[in-house]
Amino acid sequence: MVIDVHCHVGLSARRVDSSIARFSFERNGAEGSAGYDSYLAPRMIGQIVWHVARRWLGIDPWLERGDALDAQIEAANERHWLGTAAFDRVVLLAFDEYHDDSGAAIGWAERRQRIGSDLYASNSYVAAMCRARPDRYLFGASVHPYRRGATEMVAEVVAGGAALLKWLPIHQNIRAEDPRTVEFLRAAGRLGIPMLIHYGGEMALARQHMEFEHVGPMLTVLRRLRAEGVMPPVIVAHVATPSFRWQSASDCLAFIEAMLGEFADAPLYADISGLAAFGRTHWLSKLAALRELHRKLLWGSDFPIPVMLSLFWHRVDRATRRRIAATTSWVEQDLMLKRALGFDECVFTQAADVLRMP
Repeated sequence: MVIDVHCHVGLSARRVDSSIARFSFERNGAEGSAGYDSYLAPRMIGQIVWHVARRWLGIDPWLERGDALDAQIEAANERHWLGTAAFDRVVLLAFDEYHDDSGAAIGWAERRQRIGSDLYASNSYVAAMCRARPDRYLFGASVHPYRRGATEMVAEVVAGGAALLKWLPIHQNIRAEDPRTVEFLRAAGRLGIPMLIHYGGEMALARQHMEFEHVGPMLTVLRRLRAEGVMPPVIVAHVATPSFRWQSASDCLAFIEAMLGEFADAPLYADISGLAAFGRTHWLSKLAALRELHRKLLWGSDFPIPVMLSLFWHRVDRATRRRIAATTSWVEQDLMLKRALGFDECVFTQAADVLRMP
């Protein structure tokens, strides 16, 4: 089974849908901006990069936040997720709000607001999408560990069909060594639910806590949990790569060494999502050549991040480039490109053995 472990969900301003089954902690939608099941913050929508992305996706870049814009976003998503039989499932990711150190949620960030949430997608909304298309979608949950009662929420989303849980520490404010984070991971380990955690560079969402960029502190926590026998499966997004070639790769290289060394027989993995985008493309060839690492890698597209095919002209033959360019689904383009670069087929199929499958 070919599974994309990393696809984002986000609408501009979707109000709470009372007609769907809801998790108990989301009865009223987002904590910090009550009444929403999904939003894109003004700070994010105001970026030029979002304007360009809308054009590439065939979405009217001038539409204001609301139902008309969301209808176009949903139609674009379905074209890329459902318009091909090249893959079997995509994990659709919920995304929890920013929480401060006291555990209080901070809602969407206004255009000049320094701290806040750029993106929110409720677990209830994403789970409903996945229940409607179990033949195509898997539910990726997101619960901030600083929430009061977070460990009970882990059990609730697992019971609700979650295949994994997603965090982005530098945006959401999640310190690996915080006792609440450690207890959350311990609960995830007991339940066997994988964690998809982003370390390394970030370009799409605000980098609000760069002190949490490095994967090292999380590895320290995982050593402790492994010794206790409660380490959850962990997938580090983008192999902890930096955003650009000129930035230090020492953290990424140390992480790869840990996966192949002390964690060789532990459930520590990485996904190769987002590596076909500008800034990270050189990493795809490097990782494709590391054959011994492939058993630790899982395929992900990071949709709606586009595939920058023109940057691979010297690595992929012309006929293959034409076939990829003729494919309308960005997710399928990503799959085709990474296969053409020589990743072992296990990279595309072994997620079924890592995720908590329904």
